Amino acid sequence: MKNFSHYKNSIDSILENSFKDSNKFKKNLSIIMGTMKYSKVLREFFTLYNEIESKTITNKEKSTSYLNEAFNYLKDRKGELKKVKPILDKIIEDRKELCIERKNSIYENIDDVVFNQDVTKLDVVTEAKQKLTTHLITERKKVISKINNPKILSHVLSKNYSEVYGKQLSEGEQEILKNTLLMTEETLETEFKNIKDISLNRINSLIKESQDESLSGKLVQVKNEIKSLKNSKKSYIRVRGLLEDLK
Repeated sequence: MKNFSHYKNSIDSILENSFKDSNKFKKNLSIIMGTMKYSKVLREFFTLYNEIESKTITNKEKSTSYLNEAFNYLKDRKGELKKVKPILDKIIEDRKELCIERKNSIYENIDDVVFNQDVTKLDVVTEAKQKLTTHLITERKKVISKINNPKILSHVLSKNYSEVYGKQLSEGEQEILKNTLLMTEETLETEFKNIKDISLNRINSLIKESQDESLSGKLVQVKNEIKSLKNSKKSYIRVRGLLEDLK
């Protein structure tokens, strides 16, 4: 698997370079947020890479301690990134025109510490740690952040995740989300039609069986809602969730 700086830079680049097109940006942001929703470890890596880049700790001893804690945390969880790799690769491949190759020395230094397992390159790891410590203790001018700045959005994406999504997904919901994110548009169209038909047939059966007028009324509302949904990954996930509730 490629080191995380590749994926972090690509996600940042996708958001930044689609920002001028409102519809494209919203779609890309939604897909990236959906991937964050699926993978806790992705959120954690995204957050820590962001924090190390933007944080300032003027006390050298405290900055070294903070970095060591961050490195240990990331090292312990780096193997879990493999689960989300296929989704990230597809997101990037589908938007390669928005991904501009660039270097971010902070991310690359973090990579050197977290992913380097070659004992013959301990000098590389040591140098990376020193550079990151220097970065943390160097005071930087505070920039007034604007909510419509795509770079700012990129940095707060993982931090604001919990506020946007709230509770954690169940294992079944994670699997639905993963499969949906990997769908092509053609597959999505077919699968959405199928899941819609299955759900509507299930609701019709429940309405016929129900002797509770209140329940029947609610089922009719759900039926109308499903019928009004247009083909999209968000709609597919919603209908799949409703179908699970009806079982």
